[in-house]
Amino acid sequence: MAHIFHFLEPRGDTVAAVYLAFSAAFFYFNRKQNMLSTVLCWIAYSLVPPIAVVLYRLSPFHPLAGFPGPLLSRMTNLRLAYVVSTGKRHLDIAKLHDKYGVIVRTGPNTLSINSQDAVKSIYAGSKAMDKSNAYRPGRLFEGGLFFIRRKNLHDNQRRIWAPAFSQSSLHLASNTILRRSQQLTTHLEKLEDGATDMGSMIRRWSYDVMGDLTFGKSSRIELMSDGDPHGVLASGEKATVLFEILGEIPLIFDLMCYLPRACMQEIHVLRQLASELLAARQVATHIADDDICSHLLCHTANCSVQDLEHDVLFAIQAGSDTTSGVVILLLYHLLANREVYQTLTAELRDNLGSTLEEHKLSALFQLPYLSAVVQEGLRLGTPFPGLPRVVPDTGKIICSKFIPGGTIVGVPAYAQQISPQNFWPNPLEFNPQRWLPGGLGLDSVLNKSAVMCFSSGPFGCLGKNLAIRELYIVIAQLLLTLDIQLDTSFDHKQFKEGIQNMRSTCFQYPLLVVVQPNHL
Repeated sequence: MAHIFHFLEPRGDTVAAVYLAFSAAFFYFNRKQNMLSTVLCWIAYSLVPPIAVVLYRLSPFHPLAGFPGPLLSRMTNLRLAYVVSTGKRHLDIAKLHDKYGVIVRTGPNTLSINSQDAVKSIYAGSKAMDKSNAYRPGRLFEGGLFFIRRKNLHDNQRRIWAPAFSQSSLHLASNTILRRSQQLTTHLEKLEDGATDMGSMIRRWSYDVMGDLTFGKSSRIELMSDGDPHGVLASGEKATVLFEILGEIPLIFDLMCYLPRACMQEIHVLRQLASELLAARQVATHIADDDICSHLLCHTANCSVQDLEHDVLFAIQAGSDTTSGVVILLLYHLLANREVYQTLTAELRDNLGSTLEEHKLSALFQLPYLSAVVQEGLRLGTPFPGLPRVVPDTGKIICSKFIPGGTIVGVPAYAQQISPQNFWPNPLEFNPQRWLPGGLGLDSVLNKSAVMCFSSGPFGCLGKNLAIRELYIVIAQLLLTLDIQLDTSFDHKQFKEGIQNMRSTCFQYPLLVVVQPNHL
């Protein structure tokens, strides 16, 4: 039985239903027996399946028995789920690779492979592997691009999204991003003297941007102006964290939709927002707007309203959350490295003058030092875990090792992005110079393909170019318009230790800054 479940994992609600049916039948047929002995027998019978599964996972008969890893990880996925809940999975996985080597068994049926050679085998080309059940959101979300795990089905849905990220669409999006970035600096200029939580402002800016890009003029998302009275940001963060933790134990995730609404309030807040915004967009007269929703609405015959709601919710949440996390960390590195801050500001002023305007955006995207800063920010500002995929039934040879079919594999992005084999010297140090001609010296190493924050292949992020434009524009607008410095009370150690990544990058310590208008 344990061997069968290795290849065919049942749904959590199915397991619960079978268990309850067995328990009911057991007590019914033993109703005339002594109650104490009946209960003890029921407990014993109930423990047999999980004990058998654990023993099988630890046995030499398990397909992954030859791969090293922590004992608890070989027994259960609960260890990794706990590590995810701490927000330090990217660090934990990196340490495991330091201890056990290139391939580590991080779960009963999961391998983490810390090698660039594995990227093509797992993610790239026509033979890219399907997503794992970590992308199966229980019964809460069925459909939607992000949750499609089969590559062929994902390709069909991806074609619907693709026009929203064409060059013409990106050009219009850049103007929207600039307008919202100008609104951001205007709000910051009006703040009273004293320390400001820049992280909070960036998160609101990012949500407003994605509201405009997704729904066009029908968007009612105005967090910079109106604040967040309904707790959309907090709900989005909590829902993302929940998805990431339970993605390690899909059996439990399947049971979440059966809980009372109050237990899943954050998810219901987001779904309600998506439903209202989609309804407003559907009745809007400016259907010709080149927003993301306009492209999705052109294909309503191929998807349900529920799928559309999931897609627009994903567009807003994923687009705003990941970008804001990178911007916050990038700003921190700039403010903590004053020489880099000043060099970048000088490049911006020399090439763009004192203000950023629409007709200057083409020149902005060509600036070499800004490009280096953004690339370095992506490298150190995306502490993401591996992107789990499922090895096909026939198995696969990866890094000279045969990986059995059905195994969940992934390359840990953060471990690759700080590996001395990919970035040398000082891989943990923020230094944009490594991306410029000459790098950091003759013995320096720069493996550009090791930056994996956007993934690659058929499941790669469609919004990559859009996200990079957001980084260029908002950083340039902030530095040209404002003089920003870390507040004297800012604690670097607390800030770094408070960074948690659970697909959403959470900050337990605010990025406190002092902002003044830039009159130069």
